Amino acid sequence: MSKAMDAFDLTGRVSLVTGATKGLGRAIVQGLAEAGSDVVVVSRKPDLCDQVAGEIEETTGRRALSAACHLGDWDALGDLTERVYDEFGRIDVQGNNAGINPAPTAVADITSEYFDKLFAVNVKGPVRLAGLIAPRMGAAGGGSIINVTTVGSYFAGPYVGAYTAAKAALLNFTRTMASEWADTGVRVNAIAPGPFMTEMMKGMKRLDEASFEGARDATLMKRVADPDELVPLALYLASDASSYVTGEDFAIAGGMRSN
Repeated sequence: MSKAMDAFDLTGRVSLVTGATKGLGRAIVQGLAEAGSDVVVVSRKPDLCDQVAGEIEETTGRRALSAACHLGDWDALGDLTERVYDEFGRIDVQGNNAGINPAPTAVADITSEYFDKLFAVNVKGPVRLAGLIAPRMGAAGGGSIINVTTVGSYFAGPYVGAYTAAKAALLNFTRTMASEWADTGVRVNAIAPGPFMTEMMKGMKRLDEASFEGARDATLMKRVADPDELVPLALYLASDASSYVTGEDFAIAGGMRSN
């Protein structure tokens, strides 16, 4: 293996990924394991975490810990962190992928419950988990935190303001975290996906063909991507290949534009 390719090797490392049982998170956690990392599969549903962890161990030979946890539960994130450190003794990569994107809602129709639930999972959870892990990651010599936002965080649009605002907040926190933790060796970057064929997009295609086609056609490449197409970027940010990269955001959206 060449020196350049060696930089992508994650052997001996431990990666925690939230929202890891489907969509982009499922693809990312599989890719990290295939690159040599042991992994922690985090999602709300224990049975799905068990299933995915088993699949990863069977297909890659890496250790995979099933760790069900709700990202909106502030106290549970502390328990999750302690469990992972008890099991592995380290976390080298943290992938904050979990998020919720409820039905499109006009600003005038946003309720307090809707607002709080959306920000709890999309902002508070990732920030809390990073705050728990980063100091220990830095004390061990450094690591990588990857926040998954959305290309929608770069521009406004009708009926999705709460979701895109939450992801824009996470993008801002990405830069804040990077500046606070740079001297500890902890790098923090964001991935901003455009339209990928996740369960959300499959549902859109089934229920609202026009909106699906609009999202597809807003990309220069005029297609919706497969989740596996995001994995190489995630591996780059997780590994030593991006050792001089922090505080950055990377759109992976087929050249998607706001109009």
